[in-house]
Amino acid sequence: MAINPEAEAFFAALSAHGDVAAEFAAALAKLGEYEVRSAPGDHGAQYAVTAKTVFGGAAGMASTYWRLPPEDRTIALATGAAETDLGPEWVEVRLFRPDWPNPDLRHWALRAYRYARARRVTALRVGQDL
Repeated sequence: MAINPEAEAFFAALSAHGDVAAEFAAALAKLGEYEVRSAPGDHGAQYAVTAKTVFGGAAGMASTYWRLPPEDRTIALATGAAETDLGPEWVEVRLFRPDWPNPDLRHWALRAYRYARARRVTALRVGQDL
């Protein structure tokens, strides 16, 4: 179970179009250690976990979600991302918008991944078990 079970619960109730899931998977492709999990059912939403933390997800017809540190979240919101009900650290980055340039999902995936991994590094330095 992730340390942010509210994120797992959020994605568990959703589905994801195959094109959104493919874009999400491509964005994660060059990261280090992570696991992609799927919500139950056909075409279940996808979400990525590293260091016991959900850090990104894909759902619906065009939505990706990223858990970001405050400075990156501010940049994401200023460049087209949207607030989400998932929580204060999360943003929604929509794909396939005809009125907007394609978002750089690899960038947001890397920023979210590093943010999730940073907690693990800090915990290991102080001798905590995750």
